Amino acid sequence: MKKNRLHWFMQWALFPLALVGTPWMIHTFIMSGVSVPIATYLVVVSLGLLFWLAEYLMPFRESWNQTKGDVSNDIISGTVAYIILPIFLKPLIVAALAGGTAWLALTVGGSLWPNHWPVGFQLVLLLLLGDAGRYWGHRLAHEVPLLWRFHAVHHSAERLWWWNATRQHPVDKAWFTLTEMLFPVLLGAEGIVLAMYLGVTAVCGFSQHCNIDLKLGKFYWFFNVVDLHRWHHSKKIEESNNNYGNNLIVYDRLFGTYFHPERQHDPSRELGEIGLLNPYYPKNYLGQLRAPFITGLDKEQPTSTETEEVM
Repeated sequence: MKKNRLHWFMQWALFPLALVGTPWMIHTFIMSGVSVPIATYLVVVSLGLLFWLAEYLMPFRESWNQTKGDVSNDIISGTVAYIILPIFLKPLIVAALAGGTAWLALTVGGSLWPNHWPVGFQLVLLLLLGDAGRYWGHRLAHEVPLLWRFHAVHHSAERLWWWNATRQHPVDKAWFTLTEMLFPVLLGAEGIVLAMYLGVTAVCGFSQHCNIDLKLGKFYWFFNVVDLHRWHHSKKIEESNNNYGNNLIVYDRLFGTYFHPERQHDPSRELGEIGLLNPYYPKNYLGQLRAPFITGLDKEQPTSTETEEVM
């Protein structure tokens, strides 16, 4: 009985507790003198370990807890895309947008960002602005063939677990970061709010890809996590070309790409296989770095020449 009650509690409480607790802890650490990067990474890594434990205690699919030779690829990809690349990427994006930021500040006589607001309201605004750019960046990554070649790396996962939220080609990561940070940087959002935003993004990213039997209830109205994002990884294009929001589902609802059959029209419908249609898509990190430059690899079965090139 205790186990059942604990399971039920974690199903409903894990996401909201992480959603509130993660940015709160980051804010607390920074205000106590810890540097922004250390505070952010410390809290996010701790969060990831919690999700990892929960995957084994209450999995959504038992089979997804079985590795498919994908752990080393996901670890390398995540380390490059989310630890190494941001060191160089963030300054470049800020520099590229600096002219626009300065022009806007001069035009209105100061920063457009509402620094006088309570930090919680600033965080909500940042979520709305970040997702406004990221929604279209993500949608274009599915609809523009050149961008899809790089984004296909993320969709090559054949199971979902918390860490493959970070499986991403460096070019895809750069594109997503630019579209996501466009409005916040132009408007002059401050570092502490950006750090809290990254904490919320980590909660949503882990919740999108985790193999945990979570229940969301009313949160499905606002956040693109758990069931919603799992459909985004379906092998069927008519199912996967939906639910593009980075953290929020509001823009998908607004622009007609919201897809949630269990709640919309067919409660018995279940997610089938996930991943790419092409069985020859490379599974190792170096192969996936090269994959976008091999014609047709992200779509259908390649020719014998292309297969040799991958191998």
